[in-house]
Amino acid sequence: MESTPIKSPSEIVEALGQRVKARRLAANVSQAALADKAGISRRALVQLESGQGSTLHTLVSVFKALGLDHQLNQLALTPLISPMAMLKAKRPRSRAR
Repeated sequence: MESTPIKSPSEIVEALGQRVKARRLAANVSQAALADKAGISRRALVQLESGQGSTLHTLVSVFKALGLDHQLNQLALTPLISPMAMLKAKRPRSRAR
């Protein structure tokens, strides 16, 4: 895809829609078939793919239907170390100059 950084929420939504469409096409699935498998309307899928806005429910349903639901865990990772614990932890002494 593009190498330039995505700056606005609209651009992010558009890029995500293009990626969903690319995955659908790579799987050789029609919009109607994917929409049916995801339990959404074809129009909702068209809106998602075109970046015209969609609901989180539609996105999750489409990811599940494409077998990509495992990637949803990457959207909001749970920190392994608590940021508060890091702040409270004593810093090791550095060498005197």
